[in-house]
Amino acid sequence: MTDNEPSKKEKFRQETKEERRTKFKERRRKKAESKLVGFRQSTNYIDSTLTNESIYYIDSQSPKLRKVYPYFFTWITYAKERWYGRTIEDVFQHEFRRAILKQNFNDIIRNGLVRINGQCIEKNYIIKNGDKLEHFTHRHEVPVINQKFNILINNEDYLVIDKPCSIPVHPCGKYRFNTVLAILHYEYQLSNLRTVHRLDRMTSGILIMAKSAEKARAINFNADRLSTNGVDKLYLCRVRGEFPYINQIVRVDQPIETFSFQLGLTKIGGNKQCQTLFRHVTYEELKQQQEIYGKFIFDLINETNEKNIETVIDESLYKYMDQDETKTSLVLCRPLSGRMHQIRVHLQYLGFPIVNDPLYNAPDIWGPSNGQYGQYEHSNEYVIETFIKRHSCEYWLLNDIDNDDDETINLNGKRIVEQDEEHIHDDVKRIKTEELTTIDVNDDNAVKTYIKEHCFECLNRFREPSPDDLVMFLHALQYKISDVTTFTSSLPEWAQI
Repeated sequence: MTDNEPSKKEKFRQETKEERRTKFKERRRKKAESKLVGFRQSTNYIDSTLTNESIYYIDSQSPKLRKVYPYFFTWITYAKERWYGRTIEDVFQHEFRRAILKQNFNDIIRNGLVRINGQCIEKNYIIKNGDKLEHFTHRHEVPVINQKFNILINNEDYLVIDKPCSIPVHPCGKYRFNTVLAILHYEYQLSNLRTVHRLDRMTSGILIMAKSAEKARAINFNADRLSTNGVDKLYLCRVRGEFPYINQIVRVDQPIETFSFQLGLTKIGGNKQCQTLFRHVTYEELKQQQEIYGKFIFDLINETNEKNIETVIDESLYKYMDQDETKTSLVLCRPLSGRMHQIRVHLQYLGFPIVNDPLYNAPDIWGPSNGQYGQYEHSNEYVIETFIKRHSCEYWLLNDIDNDDDETINLNGKRIVEQDEEHIHDDVKRIKTEELTTIDVNDDNAVKTYIKEHCFECLNRFREPSPDDLVMFLHALQYKISDVTTFTSSLPEWAQI
């Protein structure tokens, strides 16, 4: 360091708070990119040895579903701080309960399917800081809707598509190849994309991806939607009942909180402030806007040319339980903040949830009020436990079912098997412990053979979801990035119902 060069302390004093914050965010971003998060990597779907034909297939019996051939997969994660000092069995029991249900944990450990730092372990192994966990599995992905992507824009800076329902944006949970990024890579030869934002798996519509980190940061999705650099979003949904606020704008500013990160469930409460505007619309009005302006307009203008006259919500009226569930309404939504499931929870709060929302239109789980005006008759624990049962793979089992008399209809109109919950796993096929033999854990072929022969999904038959099961009437209709840049989607088919 020369005499004229300032010291580190002097440089630090000269920096503004904004400059320090920017440097900190950049360091954190680089650290996150270089480290595995959870049991997945952002690019773990890329395999140069695979092709579109070797990954995906369409079954002639269900041509509307895109399926993935089962494959061997290694889940990898580094020990989280909350795991330190706990046994590997305890972590799997509470963090990855599905692996315990599918196969006896003693067999998993004995045959080297779970390893720490590349080494086989005992089930009472105590997890320490820096441990690298690996779990070898035979993976079966969930089918998604077989629908071509409508590419709206594809230039040197951005790729904008109209995302179909049921397809997650990036690898997560039961999805790796049946994701937007993987399908774009293998089927459309579009790679090195950076997601500017995300859409829920069940939400369709505008999805923006950048082709460089610089362009991705140029769109500030986290800014206040009322600020000059925020993104103005419009969503369209079809809700249960007749939305009563005609020619009025409804503002919901209730805070929401996440009470189950495992399931991604949120409810009214907490201190995370958020706001959403809602307006009743008709299909004819939207078509007219599209034809005249080439885009969609949320604002209402009354006779005095005063915009956005908001109505006051009367909590004594329009009770969820009193609504005619055979009737539906189109509602235009404008979120002014970006919380998880914000639109869906705020519609639940109003008592007009999305018609086929599997999470927030479930009065048998939330209670008779279905969460309207923040009234929840059932506890968080009950809601979480019931949703876990409803969305578990055992719920879709078809083993030893030949009699239609034992079937019933669930909330979404699907035929399901009525079983005593205490005996729901009785007909699940698993290999008994005494029938197993220890394999050579260093022999990759032996490990793969063992995994496939004892694969839970391979041993059991499951009902396939119908295309209707994979659709939710929520659509990202339009994103206004700036005064000169607006991305607009076409109206979904269900808007005409």
